[in-house]
Amino acid sequence: MSEPDDTDDFGLRAFEDLKNTVERSNKSYSEISGKLPALAKQFEALNAKSTGAAQRVEEAAQAVTSYIKTDRRTLLITCGFGAIALVFCAAFLGDIKGNRSGYAQGLADGQKEAQQRDRLAEWAVSSPSGRMAYEMDQSGEIQAFGMCRIEGYKPIQRKGQTICAPTSGTGLQWTIVEGR
Repeated sequence: MSEPDDTDDFGLRAFEDLKNTVERSNKSYSEISGKLPALAKQFEALNAKSTGAAQRVEEAAQAVTSYIKTDRRTLLITCGFGAIALVFCAAFLGDIKGNRSGYAQGLADGQKEAQQRDRLAEWAVSSPSGRMAYEMDQSGEIQAFGMCRIEGYKPIQRKGQTICAPTSGTGLQWTIVEGR
């Protein structure tokens, strides 16, 4: 009798695929982490340019108002255009700063999710419980266990929760989590 070939075993291939996925995730995470300092420097440079532009607009507005001291109508028109320019500059700076904080938050959320997935994948690949859970999922047993559809157990209501309890009255009990 010949021994089965490991490459024909679906479970081993699935775990190898999962391992490769984890390695690719780690590589992608490392690449993103390496780009962060350069992006931060670009944002700082844009912020400095925007601040300089706002200062130049302010200086120009002050120079214009110093030339126009006698004509009130011209002064009011000049101040109006200066105010409009300052509003546009403030909106531009606010947009840049808002985009920067939004990008940082999105990146942090993405990194957190990637780390959680990496931890789950590592558990599934490297622990006996993870391997067993995978095999149970492949045979459809996890859903039956989680929804209390196994022989010798029945769902009961207790303190607003649905509990899976043994029909014999003694044994392991667990809370049924619905909607996940």
